[in-house]
Amino acid sequence: MKYLNDVSYKDCVGKVCKSKSSGDFKIVKYNDARNVEIQFVNTGFETSAQLTNLRNGNVKDRLTPSVYGVGELGTKYPTKVNGVLTKEYDLWHSMLRRCYSDSSKKKCPTYEGCEVSAKFKSFEYFYEWCNKQIGFYNQGNENPFHLDKDLLIKGNKVYSESTCVFLPQEINSLLTKRTSLRGNHLIGVHWCNTKKAFVAMVNKNKGKQEHLGYFKTEIEAFKAYKQAKEAFIKEQAEKWKDKIDERAYNALMNYTVEITD
Repeated sequence: MKYLNDVSYKDCVGKVCKSKSSGDFKIVKYNDARNVEIQFVNTGFETSAQLTNLRNGNVKDRLTPSVYGVGELGTKYPTKVNGVLTKEYDLWHSMLRRCYSDSSKKKCPTYEGCEVSAKFKSFEYFYEWCNKQIGFYNQGNENPFHLDKDLLIKGNKVYSESTCVFLPQEINSLLTKRTSLRGNHLIGVHWCNTKKAFVAMVNKNKGKQEHLGYFKTEIEAFKAYKQAKEAFIKEQAEKWKDKIDERAYNALMNYTVEITD
């Protein structure tokens, strides 16, 4: 099977060529170089594309798992409007990339072992789910909301409708552990060589840090951090109570900082 690049456009109608990720397609009608009608062999899905994309096999069957080998686009919703990615597609594609792109996981090893539920692998389902969620429409605001999978179930590795909520950026950043940056000490603690003591500090909004004091032992410093962190998370939960999912509010109010975090 050939790429269309190997076939003259004058003789292309009726030819079966291969795409890069969605199997073979048949040229149904050549209107002009910007509008070539095709049909995929395996699913019967019909679409049109530019000749330049077809030449290189850069066309996707929306009825097969063509995005990172697992994501199915479907036919109901566009991925772009006026040349700009839709919010739904951008979120969906980013979610799949984090879980199924080897290069992405190499850059962010914390996503190793993460996966997407069967329903969320469908762009159509994810699109409709997003538009029912509290916080989804706040993405373009000054304090944008982010898709979170870790709050409802601590340590969760699966993106799904039962594990994901939208959180404002200032809450989402509070829950980021930044393990690689703190070294070998417990969360919220570092060693001050000048004072010969352990220091506890808690991150607050916009990168501001609150100094909690010097301590003789690492455990004492951690306990001070734990108390301050949990109190601040509850404060943020109350601040955003009317703008976040009830499940997120309850999870924040019951959030506990563990020594193993």
